[in-house]
Amino acid sequence: MNRSRLVAAAALLVLATSAPTALALPADPGTGSAGLTAAGALDGTTARPGVRFHGVGSFAGPAARSEAFDISDRGVVVGAAAVPGSGAIHAFVMDPETDGGRLTDITPSDPRSTRAEAVNRSGAVAGTLGIVPGAGLPQPFVWRPRTGLEVLPLPPGAAGAQAVDINDAGTVLVVGTDSTGVGLPVGSFLWDPVARAYRTLPTTGTAGDGAVPIARTLDERGGVAGGLVSPAGTGAWHHTATVWQPDTLTPRTLTSGGGSDTFATDRNVHGTVVGWRMDTPGTAPKAVYWPSADAAPVALPGQVAFEINDGGRIVGIRPVPGAAGFPFAAVMWEPGDGGRVRTADLGDQGLGSYANAVNSSGKTAGYVVTPGASSPYEAGGWWNPPQRG
Repeated sequence: MNRSRLVAAAALLVLATSAPTALALPADPGTGSAGLTAAGALDGTTARPGVRFHGVGSFAGPAARSEAFDISDRGVVVGAAAVPGSGAIHAFVMDPETDGGRLTDITPSDPRSTRAEAVNRSGAVAGTLGIVPGAGLPQPFVWRPRTGLEVLPLPPGAAGAQAVDINDAGTVLVVGTDSTGVGLPVGSFLWDPVARAYRTLPTTGTAGDGAVPIARTLDERGGVAGGLVSPAGTGAWHHTATVWQPDTLTPRTLTSGGGSDTFATDRNVHGTVVGWRMDTPGTAPKAVYWPSADAAPVALPGQVAFEINDGGRIVGIRPVPGAAGFPFAAVMWEPGDGGRVRTADLGDQGLGSYANAVNSSGKTAGYVVTPGASSPYEAGGWWNPPQRG
């Protein structure tokens, strides 16, 4: 599965610890309190039998920031990692089966911070140049193993843009931003690499005035999951979980199940959708899944569900109240018959962790927070799937 990953503090989809904002749905709630970092020392860390975390390290050596945003079915990992002698982070790709598992900097000449968000089966990577707010407008890119970096044109009406997903056909999901430099979205688009043109995701007449499609994931058939986001007062936004059908891109809003706000973060080949629901405005979201586009959302024991693979494994985060280092833990849910849900913590150093993506075999990309010489740091990598017992 080729999913868009979290976009950090300035990004379009961010998770605040209390409530998602229009720009930001699940993102990196720990940014600011802990950096990202090298995870080589964490390789083999086990929180429960059969669950091993494999660190990817960073370009800047130990205790330097890194985070994994996606993992392909082949096990190729992409994300962002600190570069030496700079406060910037750079997009990386890492294949654990080749080149000793070393990171490849795919934007080596760019002085800005960059991020790799998604990778497809052929190794093509989608990401963004200029991810720090106020440091210039973001630009979407695609990197391919044979041809290297290609900066994509901006979508119509957008002053900046972020590439957040790519499928095996090479279609890229892009979210356009305005000219303010703070990442306010103006719409979502699909880049066709053959026609070299964008298609615009439409809104619906029921979404309210000013509703903007904010898409998060793109599937192999060309369908999209995300939400329609509209203003709801000063600094407040209303979210309606929405999926866009393959080919036609016809939007279909999902039922809220009585909640005030909802957002869809992913959909698998069977039509199961995952995301979050907010019971009342301004409260913390709750992880949910929709068994189908016609069904009501079903609660999961956590805060946000980010991805689901075709086998039904869901990854996300659960809150850890009062945690000393980081208030979330990476978790995998497996819904079963009769409404039962098998829940497995993926494991960390007791300071928190974050799951961003899951591939077809259940390997999960993200990061763990681990003790450092002066402060905790985030160590990017992936977990092997939990053992079924």
